[in-house]
Amino acid sequence: MRSVLAAAAAALLLTSIAACDFVRFPGDGGPEPTIPEAPPETPPGAPGPPPPVVDDDEFETPVETPEGETPVGETPVEPGTPTDGTTPQPDPVDATEETTTPPVDVPVDVTPVEPEPETPVVVPEPEPEPEPVAPVFSYYQPGALLAGSGGGFPDQIVHAPNMVFPIKSAPTVLQSQVFAFGGGVAGGDQCDARNFAAPWRDNFCETRSANRTTPFCPVAKIHQGQDIRVGTAADCKTLRSQTADARGLHEVVAVEDGIISSISTYTVKLRAEGSIYNYMHLNMKRLAVTAGQSVKAGDLIGYVSNDFGGTPTTIHLHFEIIQNTADHGWVHVPPYLSLVSAYERRENGPGEQLEPDIGIASTQDVFVIPEGYEIIE
Repeated sequence: MRSVLAAAAAALLLTSIAACDFVRFPGDGGPEPTIPEAPPETPPGAPGPPPPVVDDDEFETPVETPEGETPVGETPVEPGTPTDGTTPQPDPVDATEETTTPPVDVPVDVTPVEPEPETPVVVPEPEPEPEPVAPVFSYYQPGALLAGSGGGFPDQIVHAPNMVFPIKSAPTVLQSQVFAFGGGVAGGDQCDARNFAAPWRDNFCETRSANRTTPFCPVAKIHQGQDIRVGTAADCKTLRSQTADARGLHEVVAVEDGIISSISTYTVKLRAEGSIYNYMHLNMKRLAVTAGQSVKAGDLIGYVSNDFGGTPTTIHLHFEIIQNTADHGWVHVPPYLSLVSAYERRENGPGEQLEPDIGIASTQDVFVIPEGYEIIE
């Protein structure tokens, strides 16, 4: 036994001596230990070595997470999701498993379906065009005087667009009282039915003996207004049979609001805004107004007659318009188209302008004024 223990101790001693071969001490005669060289010095101005990287995680204190909860800062992981970063794949389907629904027998309805009746397309009938309004009177163009009676002024306008027609209600015909039937030149009977059926005709600028002028006529010694024959042939005969003081068949009215500025032997003057209207040959014994009186459009002024200061004339109304023009001051202007427009309003219907016509009411082609004959009216 002792021999065995002595052998073990000897072996242990040998092992310790062998281990001491790797330990050297200075001056023991063994190889000198190697000393690592120092890093080269950094030149002045050069950047120094980068700072050491410190892993902050080494200094963090681990936080214990209760069982079943997701650690702070991590995304919850669904159950069954691989943790190795791969995409989960669906479970393989057993090829033997039936994946389609067995067909179900559905009874087929074989009853024929009748198509719905088509809705007929209703095409609206075009509205009938309004029938043209029949003209209530006819008239020749402005300036178309009777042949031989003077030279008219064709370039006319409606100088008084808002005026009322001067005859209240009776039918009228605009025409010459000198060159038509019953006139001083044409001769005949003023109550001739043809005078009351003829189209209207302008007689502004008609030849006269007196020296009357207006820039709207080509020559001097002219007629400065428009003659208006009133009523019917029967009315004419009735008035002619009456005394001059009794005549009062056809009413004459104010054409605009204004003032009766003067009344003379056979003239009543109405002054309105921008215009002066002269009414001549009324029954001066039966006037409905006095000088200085204010009137409204449509007010009664008097009655149609033939007063002319003792000089005979036909039964009619002589009507004038005087206006202050920019070029000529206060002058007589053509009243023809103003009367046409006012008559259309009174009759609530249009007039029909006829083609130019220079026919005359007598058998003469051109009127010849007898030498020495004065046409005053």
